[in-house]
Amino acid sequence: MVCIFPKDETTDFLLPLYDKLCSLGFKGLHVDTNDNIELVIEAIDKAKVVVFLGHGTSYSLMGTPFNGDKTNIIHKENISILKDKRIFLLSCRSSEFCETYNLYPSIGFGMMPTGLEDVHSMIDEDVNFPALEQQDIDVYNKALINAISSAFNSGSMDKMEDLYNKVKLYANIEITNCLLQKNTPMYREVADLIQDMKNECTIFKQQV
Repeated sequence: MVCIFPKDETTDFLLPLYDKLCSLGFKGLHVDTNDNIELVIEAIDKAKVVVFLGHGTSYSLMGTPFNGDKTNIIHKENISILKDKRIFLLSCRSSEFCETYNLYPSIGFGMMPTGLEDVHSMIDEDVNFPALEQQDIDVYNKALINAISSAFNSGSMDKMEDLYNKVKLYANIEITNCLLQKNTPMYREVADLIQDMKNECTIFKQQV
């Protein structure tokens, strides 16, 4: 089992989740992928279970930025290294990524506003998207980490559907906490976005 976590200051908030996964037996790779891409590819290739924490699109998983530009580490040309593995991708549009490349069994997600850049991008796509401030994003990110950490703490990649259901369960708990605790001015909007995360989380089951 390997957990790939490219170094990127915009995803540093995921470090507690990375530490949790490492404590549960995952081999962790929290590295600059520009300097260690061969190590990352080899680790993925050898693993039967892969968790990825970072940025993504419907066609790629992203690594450490280079000179401020985003980089792609898993894409059409090398997607074969993810075939026939159990995969959990905590990255934007990863459900589309799994569907695009027919990856199963796998769990992926939709768009997740984990930074101001994400919020601005989503507002460009939808003028009705809430104009979250950093305080709101911090509450969302903490809820995301809590839900995923709790799911892995009580589930496992050996039972993908059970893990998927636990993500949904603990997301519901985080929604309730957000509405009760009111830790940010836009707590209702944040609760709605946690609900979106839960709804857009998708499992792709083994084909028969």
